[in-house]
Amino acid sequence: MVRIYSLKGLLLGHDLAFLVLIIVTGAMGWVGVDLRQQAAEESLRLSTLINLVQETRGDVYRQMTEVFDHHFLADPRAITRYRTSGVAIAANLARIEDVARQPAEHAAIEGLRLAYTQVRQQTDDIMTTPSTALREPDHLTVFFTADLQMSWLDDYEKVFAANDDLLTIAQQAEQNRVSTLARNAGLVLLIPIATAAALLLVARGFMQRAFVRPVNALLEGVSAYGKGRLDHQVPEIGAAELVTLERAINRMAQDLGASREALVRSEKQAALGSLVPVVAHNIRNPLASIRAMAQLYDGPGISSDISGAMRDICGTVDRLERWLSSLLSYLNPLRLARVDVRIAEVVDQAALLLAPRLDAKRIWLSRRGWDEEYYCLLDVHLMEQAIYGLLTNAAEASPEGGRLALSLRRVVGEVVLTIADQGPGMPFRPSPDDLNPGPTTKSFGSGLGIPFAFKVCDLHHGRIEFGVAAGGGTEVTISLPIVQPARSAA
Repeated sequence: MVRIYSLKGLLLGHDLAFLVLIIVTGAMGWVGVDLRQQAAEESLRLSTLINLVQETRGDVYRQMTEVFDHHFLADPRAITRYRTSGVAIAANLARIEDVARQPAEHAAIEGLRLAYTQVRQQTDDIMTTPSTALREPDHLTVFFTADLQMSWLDDYEKVFAANDDLLTIAQQAEQNRVSTLARNAGLVLLIPIATAAALLLVARGFMQRAFVRPVNALLEGVSAYGKGRLDHQVPEIGAAELVTLERAINRMAQDLGASREALVRSEKQAALGSLVPVVAHNIRNPLASIRAMAQLYDGPGISSDISGAMRDICGTVDRLERWLSSLLSYLNPLRLARVDVRIAEVVDQAALLLAPRLDAKRIWLSRRGWDEEYYCLLDVHLMEQAIYGLLTNAAEASPEGGRLALSLRRVVGEVVLTIADQGPGMPFRPSPDDLNPGPTTKSFGSGLGIPFAFKVCDLHHGRIEFGVAAGGGTEVTISLPIVQPARSAA
């Protein structure tokens, strides 16, 4: 499974994520301030534009009244006020031109300027004509009946219409600005919120995969271990530190399981070790009496049948005695006196003790790897006894004229001894965790050779495995830690 980052990496990612959020929020805030400033500037511009348009309209209206005052009322100050209004209108048009930015605004201003230019051409002519209203009373009537139909009044209406168009454009621009500001404000507010939500979801997913689920798995594992289920495996998921912790806990559970099994075996063996000597003592006394009585009755003048029965009784008693001795040897604590020794020599000594039985069945030994200098740190007596028991089993299982194949090889810091026979195979699969010696069909054995070999190899930090040999039979593999020859030479 792909490992997620370490907790340090997750913390760094968390800080970077919030830094991104701060940067995005700051950027959006800056954009918002910039939009607000632009909106304020645009609002001020449009307000100025509307005010100038309104002032221009008022000046145009006042200028038109001055034309009436000059001709209808013969007001001597009308010409001065007319010129003043004209100056104000020109100044306002120039300021409007400076304030305007949009093409529609410039087009409207151009239309207003053109309409005003046309009306000024006619009103200037009218204002330069001396007024005769006071000297000729009938002129007012003529003026109303004729001059009111002159085109300059229509031109003023065009000026007012152009002024209204410009005012409408400015107001529409103000409405558009407000709408744009509202949309931008929502967008500016939405982006940080969406960024924060996305970071929250991503952070939650990372925390679930990298921390929450692994911690829950650890708690479940601890609960399982508390209930004695030491075979439970905590899944190795999450951040790198948690994966390291999970592996350590799994190894601890395996070690605890092995320790518990060793403790159970030790307790069972200790219980049997304290019980068997008492039982053996109580059994040996009557066995000794039985054997003595059998020897007493096996004398001269006894029929052959009774003599044979007495000898059988003595043989059975001797077998039970050997079994009790083997059982006591198996159950009693063993103390190692280890020395560096060539493993081939130990096997040869065990095979030498078995030579009479091998000769009786015409079984020959084949050795392979005996020329190699494989050294081990062993208690020679105990290891020789263990190998002797395994060789005895192999010899008993082998047919007459058969072969026992012995081989030595080195495998990754260990020396491996293999014993292969040509017998029918074992009726059961021995286990180092089982104190039961297993079934035996031998008439003189105790059935404790294999458990004793397991015990001796375990004390030497080795192991024994049973399998099927090529072509049938049983293959026993003994693996022991190897020692460098230089150490032995030292």
